[in-house]
Amino acid sequence: MNPPDRVLAELLHSGKHTEVQNILMRISDRELAISTIYMQEEDITFLLSFLPTVKQKRVEQEQGYVSRLNLRYPQYRTVIDDVILRLQGMSGDGIRSYVRPRR
Repeated sequence: MNPPDRVLAELLHSGKHTEVQNILMRISDRELAISTIYMQEEDITFLLSFLPTVKQKRVEQEQGYVSRLNLRYPQYRTVIDDVILRLQGMSGDGIRSYVRPRR
């Protein structure tokens, strides 16, 4: 069984460009950033190639932010599994993100 980052990469490569682009545009910047945590650099570049420059930059900003969070693997799985579902044509729930400040 492939890890979720490979499943996502395969969906990106096998889907129709316009459909993949439309789906990715409806996914939040943070969800996309979280989904790239374990992806290889070339797959991240490919994912970002579907997005306009402004959204690419926002996702890259979120990647920097997300890298400083103590995200646990189950949280990552929740997000990436939802993104995968949406790319497979099913409706996902999206995430409700709240970041508690550190003390």
